[in-house]
Formats: sequence, C-alpha cells, structure tokens
Amino acid sequence: MTFFRYVLYFIFIVFSGSSISADYYQSGKITNLTAVPKGLMIMMDKGVPSKCEGAPYGWMLIKQEHTALTSLILTLWTTGKNQGTVYVSGRENGTGYCIVSQFDPIG
Repeated sequence: MTFFRYVLYFIFIVFSGSSISADYYQSGKITNLTAVPKGLMIMMDKGVPSKCEGAPYGWMLIKQEHTALTSLILTLWTTGKNQGTVYVSGRENGTGYCIVSQFDPIG
C-alpha cells in the first residue's frame, strides 16, 4: 500500500507541475503585430496562455524597455520565421494586456 501511495504522489506532482506551467506559455505562430506607445504588441494563432484569458482581442504586450525581445520579434517577423513559444508574466494592471517576458523561436 505504501508503494502505491508514492506512485500516486509522483503522478500528482508531475501532472500538477505541467498544468501550472501551461498557464504561462503558448506555442504557435505570430499572426499579427503592432506598435503602441507602451511597446510592441503581438497576437498568436493559438491565442493567449490561460493566465491571460480575457486580454483585449488576444493581444500580448512587449514593453518598450525590453529592447532585445522587441528586436527578436521584429527580426523574426521580417524573415517570416515567426513560430515559437511565448512566455508571459501575467496581465498588466489598467490595460489588461498580457505581458510578454520571453519568446523562444523555433529554428
């Protein structure tokens, strides 16, 4: 009975960790981008991560001060290699837009 309990604990830990991390990322293709005074905004074909549900029209914001991230997204967009995984830190107070903290391109 004890071994069975450890197996159940292990399964619970593995699956609970993966469901939490899915809240903060989404893989797919960048389908649209636009520039606003606060930074660059992107839209993914698969929508926003579950942590950002309710973000206006599915837009995610890359803040203006994150210049390396902005440069990466613009380079990928112009070369047509716009698939990858977007990671977010949550929603911005006031606007409700999802804040992008990282983008991992697919080679």
